[in-house]
Amino acid sequence: MTTAPTTDASQVDADALAAILVRLDLALPGEAIELEALSGGVSSDIWVVRTAGRTFVAKRALERLKVDADWHAPLARVASEAAWLEYAGTVVGGACPRVLAFDAQTYTMVMEYLDPAVHRNWKSELLAGRVDPGVAASVASRLGRIHAASAGDAALAERFDHADLFESLRIEPYLVRAAASVPEAREQLAEVADSMRAIRVGLVHGDVSPKNILVGAEPVFLDAECATWGDPAFDAAFCLTHLVLKRIHLPAQRDALRASARAFQEAYLAEVAWEDAAAVSRRIDRIVPALLLARVAGASPVEYLDDAERTRVRRLALSALGTGEPVGALIDDEEG
Repeated sequence: MTTAPTTDASQVDADALAAILVRLDLALPGEAIELEALSGGVSSDIWVVRTAGRTFVAKRALERLKVDADWHAPLARVASEAAWLEYAGTVVGGACPRVLAFDAQTYTMVMEYLDPAVHRNWKSELLAGRVDPGVAASVASRLGRIHAASAGDAALAERFDHADLFESLRIEPYLVRAAASVPEAREQLAEVADSMRAIRVGLVHGDVSPKNILVGAEPVFLDAECATWGDPAFDAAFCLTHLVLKRIHLPAQRDALRASARAFQEAYLAEVAWEDAAAVSRRIDRIVPALLLARVAGASPVEYLDDAERTRVRRLALSALGTGEPVGALIDDEEG
């Protein structure tokens, strides 16, 4: 797992992590441990940990997320993330980092370290103008395979029965708060939220954003803190939302991002086997504009959009929510 380095962790952090690693048999008492604090997320503290013999990543969940809004979430979500990573890795080999250990006392997960020279962050690639529709198709195919394998599995449904977690991390901060900020969309956003609460057919990652995907030989999924039993259409819509946002932000890459969104949509729907693909596509069509509005009016606004771009996103989202136009219209919008 890799993100950009920031400052060194404090000695308090070092001592606390050392104790955890010793308890997990990942370090020896008194062994020298080097920590590199990482940035890139709002919900956890993350470090690259180097000992004399190995390098790995430690992630500790935060109760209050690092955003301007007052946003709290259950610490136990990291246990759900560890379970998702372990399951997904059995369905699609190499689809996520291997979980080395989990400490239930401190909600700390330890994972394998993936070299950033080989595993590049997809968000960074897109924002740098390196847009490959083949990558989008590969992400969608892998995601769809995980969804298809999980669908209808009663044991998974019980294991990931985390509706409260999904409510606190996705529905409330994204849709409920956006509805409070944009009352003219309140009815449509409530409809989408109710659908997300009601449809529970497969294992949902909950944060399929380019920032949580590494690309190299094959895509690797990270940060499954929102993992729950729910509507797989949400994951596809979440990723498509980010491709539409970047198409608005990067006009020079408009055509490549259009092709990427199209490739993602086609590859994902080709994997849908748990129900009629057209029904899943229709739900994606409703979720994407709701999420677009949430990313400019909810608790977690996209950081790279300027004021004009945010206005554009808001107008597009409101139009799509009002008319029910499909995602394809947002992908093909010539002003985007």
